[in-house]
Amino acid sequence: MKARGGRQTWLALAVACAAAGAASLAGCHPTGTAVVDPLYSAVLAGVVVMAASRSAGGPLLWLAVVAAALSRGLLLVPAAAALLLAFGSTWRRRPSPALNALTAALAIEVVLRWPSVGFHGATAVVATAALAPLFVSAVGSLSGRARRAALFFSGGVLIVAVILALPLFIEGLSSRHAVENGVAKARAALHGVSAGDSQAARQQLVLAAADFGSARGKLDTWWTAGTRIVPVASQQRQALVEGVNAAEGVASTTAGAADLIDYGSLRYKDGGIDLAAIEALSAPLASVNSALAHASTDLARARSGWDLAPISDRTEALSREITQARSTTLTAEMAVKAAPSMLGADGTRHYFVAFIDPAESRGLGGLMVWYGDLAVTNGRVTLESYGDTPPFGPQLASMGARLTGPPDYLARYGQFKPQDSFIDVTYAPDLPTVADVIAQLYSQLGHPPIDGVMVLDPRSLASLVSVTGPVSAPGLGVLTGSNTQGVLDKGQYAVYQTEADQQARKEALNQALAQASTRLTSGSMPGARAFFQELGPDVRDGDLMFWSLYPQEQPLLERAGLAGQFPNRAGGDLLSVVTQNAANNKIDAYLHRTISDQVSYEPATGQVESTVEVTLHNSAPKSGLSDQVIGSYPGSGLTPGSDELWFSIYSPLALKGATVGNKAIELQATPELGVETYSGYVTVPPGGQETIVVHLAGRVDRGAYHLALYQQPTVVADEVSVRVSPARGWTVEGAPVWRPPTERVPSHSFSFKHN
Repeated sequence: MKARGGRQTWLALAVACAAAGAASLAGCHPTGTAVVDPLYSAVLAGVVVMAASRSAGGPLLWLAVVAAALSRGLLLVPAAAALLLAFGSTWRRRPSPALNALTAALAIEVVLRWPSVGFHGATAVVATAALAPLFVSAVGSLSGRARRAALFFSGGVLIVAVILALPLFIEGLSSRHAVENGVAKARAALHGVSAGDSQAARQQLVLAAADFGSARGKLDTWWTAGTRIVPVASQQRQALVEGVNAAEGVASTTAGAADLIDYGSLRYKDGGIDLAAIEALSAPLASVNSALAHASTDLARARSGWDLAPISDRTEALSREITQARSTTLTAEMAVKAAPSMLGADGTRHYFVAFIDPAESRGLGGLMVWYGDLAVTNGRVTLESYGDTPPFGPQLASMGARLTGPPDYLARYGQFKPQDSFIDVTYAPDLPTVADVIAQLYSQLGHPPIDGVMVLDPRSLASLVSVTGPVSAPGLGVLTGSNTQGVLDKGQYAVYQTEADQQARKEALNQALAQASTRLTSGSMPGARAFFQELGPDVRDGDLMFWSLYPQEQPLLERAGLAGQFPNRAGGDLLSVVTQNAANNKIDAYLHRTISDQVSYEPATGQVESTVEVTLHNSAPKSGLSDQVIGSYPGSGLTPGSDELWFSIYSPLALKGATVGNKAIELQATPELGVETYSGYVTVPPGGQETIVVHLAGRVDRGAYHLALYQQPTVVADEVSVRVSPARGWTVEGAPVWRPPTERVPSHSFSFKHN
């Protein structure tokens, strides 16, 4: 019997050694330290196996049941085997240490490879609950002396862990003030560097680097190194050390480059900009971006699910600041590399400037009523030609101008013959498409090929006037940054009301635009920082757009938000409501649009049903305004003040029906820009409103509901709301209603959880 018991013990020990070896390959990370973690896994497996060899059958069965319950995929095979052996051992009259050891070995290998479930650490909690009865049973089977030794050893291990972790706790408290000061200074400085305010940023960065260096000296020292072998505490040390190291590196590198990153030195002077000053920014921006990229990588590597909230919150906040700064400086670096070519360093560039009037709406915002041809050579700008665009129409028609694409533009708008009416080329709600059309037609008029298109509307022109200075317009007074938009949207038509006055109105605007153009081509402007601060909101809201016909420059424009592209739904849903003036008047300055989208969504399948309700309110009166505003084309039969609109909804979903004022209507379906458009005509009486309801259904990507939104630039900002109701058994995480602010927001995502 004694020999048999000895053989059983040796067999259990052999199983324990094999289990330890396999456990070292399980990939568990109790400390996040490469050498220590496999060792801990091996020790745990060996101890569990040896404890099971002395344990009763009940705790072993409990371990096997829990191991099987959380298993998935191939893990179910060893889990099932452990469960069968555990059941078998409970029926044996005499326990078999070797069999128990084999059962526990299978179970612990499964436990160490469990997939993540619930919150981080949930599997560790469940594993502790599964193993605790086994250890209690094993200790209970020991002799009194052996039991005391086991308890003494366990307590000693706990005391050693506390002693090793205590220095980190002490130094963490003592360095907290330095870290918080450093984060505050670095945040302010990074914002300054992003904005090009290098003088204010440099001193803050130097101080921040000193604060982080002080914190690092306390945290990354020999007497906190012991924490690296203490589970959970080790991750806190790693997060703290990597965090301050990353912050110190960013602060030091950026401080050294800050003096060289001075956007204020980029000044538009005497009709041009110094290309050498732009090129001088390339190296320091590359240095800062490299430091930010390394810091971002280091912080990501240091993050762990075991990080405590005070540490993880600060690390996450710092990571966000670095990501934001990196995005801004990366855009700046791309701009600096592309700018010389775009500004004519490799030969003269010709840019077509289109001024659009949203009082007569089109898909891109408004009718194109004025143009300019900017030529740029080695940073110097000249205005080669400018004026009204309406005369181009008869010229193009007389010469039989042709458009060769884009195909969906021709399919949808060819019926209106845009090639014979240059002012209408802005039908498409996509600047790259419109730029293609402009380039084709403008060259057929005998002008040099253009290299890009810039689009301005009254709002962005007002911002430009704020930068260049006031201009005079006969009959309209002095146009400033504060009154230009109002004058262009409505005021000009109140002053010049009759048909006979329209030529005088155009001359007044041409004179004002000529003054502004002269200042642009021969004057000076504030530094780049002030320029972008003034015009930044116009870029964000789609009032200032620019597209280059050079593919290598287009990623920069997309990143900078200038491209004016129709959004890509990327497998999700998309919604856009576009209204285009069909009455040949300027009444859309009085149009108010309210858009409500009620969405039913099945996260498991991606099935979508959408009810889009669009209310169009026309605040124009029946009389008292110019015929240019409340009149319409001859023979229209429209009551003065009526707004006739070509209404379109863009969506990837299929049309199920539509109504206007509770009466069913048919909408024409035409593909455009990767989705379907559903279009029809609607007339809104003066002082009245019409409500269009469109029912859509289809399928998008499963999981989160992602909605891309194109908000047409309008005189009066839209009121938009999107409510998503998930299928039964699901709830929305966060707010179920999205109301985009007045500025254009391109997309939003709704996440769900299964009840």
